[in-house]
Amino acid sequence: MTTSDLNLPPGTAVAPAPVRRRRRWPVVVSVVVALLVVLVVASAFITLPYYALVPGDALAVGPLVSVPATQAHPLDGSVLLTDVGVDDVRLINWIPDVLDPNAELVKKQDLTGNLPQNEFDQQGVVDMTESELTAEAVALRQVGLSVPETDVGVTIYTVIPGTPAYGHLQVGDVVSAVDGSPVTNTSQLVAAIRTHRPGEVVTLTVGSIDHPQPGRPVKVTLGSATEEGKVVPILGIPAGPAPYQWGMGTQPRYDLPFPVSINPGQIGGPSAGLAFTLGLIDLLSGGHLTGGHVVAATGTIRPDGSVGDVGGVAQKTVAVERQHATLFLVPEAELAVARAHATKGLTVVGVSSLHDALAALQRAGGELGSAALGPPPGPGGHSLPADWQLAPWS
Repeated sequence: MTTSDLNLPPGTAVAPAPVRRRRRWPVVVSVVVALLVVLVVASAFITLPYYALVPGDALAVGPLVSVPATQAHPLDGSVLLTDVGVDDVRLINWIPDVLDPNAELVKKQDLTGNLPQNEFDQQGVVDMTESELTAEAVALRQVGLSVPETDVGVTIYTVIPGTPAYGHLQVGDVVSAVDGSPVTNTSQLVAAIRTHRPGEVVTLTVGSIDHPQPGRPVKVTLGSATEEGKVVPILGIPAGPAPYQWGMGTQPRYDLPFPVSINPGQIGGPSAGLAFTLGLIDLLSGGHLTGGHVVAATGTIRPDGSVGDVGGVAQKTVAVERQHATLFLVPEAELAVARAHATKGLTVVGVSSLHDALAALQRAGGELGSAALGPPPGPGGHSLPADWQLAPWS
């Protein structure tokens, strides 16, 4: 452009026209927002190698158990069982889980023991089934009834991937015979396998916990391992030094005087054993065991009435408080953890046995009724399976 174009005198200086700069910040912001959206969406699908243990449910045992009408009593109050929620940890909720005082993050491998997920889940089913069977026997014995026990086979609790048994035996299978010869406990099964050589085929008779006999035939070609410099045949069921067979356990059959049913729904694991036992005792002994209160309990139950440790007591304490329990019975070793998470409205008592639990309920105003009788003398009362303490679920 010239000065003549602007009708200015010749020689007049003309300033250059300003150059408009395009504003780029809206574009930058848009890109950043888009990237954040992508990251948030992606984080919702990225699973971290952790589980979050969170408060689960606290359910009344009464509706879950049943006995013949002639044996049952109306319930005054209730016994609660409680479980722990196990959630996958995704990147998007990792920080909230870390900051949640009621959640605990654990490595997946620490919880599952590096087992395949289906095998770990099935272990929970086996734990629950064994817990139910033991609770039934202990409860009926406590109210003075005879419940004889017979060893009927070996329950498989772990099968090592890649070994001869893997794919042939499943967690929860019960082996009752080897090549037609009965085996009723872990020692007999190990001895029967050791009569063979690696590479030989054995025929196992395999049933289930609910129906251990007669079972179906399962053929397995034995593998080999070296123990103390000696080659021995193996199935692929982990076993520690005798007599600790921690990948298997002797399966008992309890001969109950009348039918008892426990329906835990989707809950797995052994930690409801004490609650099941107390719920059945309440139903059978008169219905006043809780003194009209809402009482919660957690802990495994063993055939001698001793109570074993469980996990997730912190989260369980929160769960039972949400259901307005006033008394929470926990394994003695986990008393401090439970009390640290309890409010003033919840009394927490540590117990090591069924006897301790019944005494705590009496102090809280409960009535023992026929539970004061205790186990009768003889094989159906005080006697125990030979290796009950070695069962993995106890």
